Amino acid sequence: MLTVSTFAFSQGELFGTIGMTKFSEKDNGQKFEDHKGTLSGKLGFTFWIPFEDARFSINPGITYGNMGTKFKDSNDDTTVTLGYVSVPVDFVYKIKPIGSTFFFSGGGYYGYLTSAETQYGELKINDGDYSYKRSDYGVNVGAGYFFGNGITLRLTYSQGLANIMNYPTGVDDSHIKNSNFGLSVGYILFKKRI
Repeated sequence: MLTVSTFAFSQGELFGTIGMTKFSEKDNGQKFEDHKGTLSGKLGFTFWIPFEDARFSINPGITYGNMGTKFKDSNDDTTVTLGYVSVPVDFVYKIKPIGSTFFFSGGGYYGYLTSAETQYGELKINDGDYSYKRSDYGVNVGAGYFFGNGITLRLTYSQGLANIMNYPTGVDDSHIKNSNFGLSVGYILFKKRI
């Protein structure tokens, strides 16, 4: 009953994000500086579930979108695109509990890799050394504005904490991690308390 009551007093937000994604990579202990950002998009849905003090909310959700990077390989530019279904959970503080107001958010995410490819073809997923791992996780921070008419604008930054590459046994000083900076536009599909 408590769960049903909580969701009955929540809002649902449909949103889209446009941003830049990039890998941060260390290869044999040396930082790899040649990765460039790639334009990416996400679509998602989140709940705004308020606490007793409605300035504070929790935002669980689900998104689908791409992460990736561009780098020079044998004198050609190679673009890696990874498609993820992600489950973010953010805590939100609104300056005012009701109506138009600025807000700040922070939390984490878990991502499940559904596709991996370059412009030349598909890449390996969980298929031995130098294949991409299915799981990713990391942290989110954001700031935005909540309009009284149901529109939200949010700047977000996500930093992956997981090494997303399967390296050979014994290779402990190499990793690849996701990062993303984006702008989200959302709309509250149904309004209750907030």
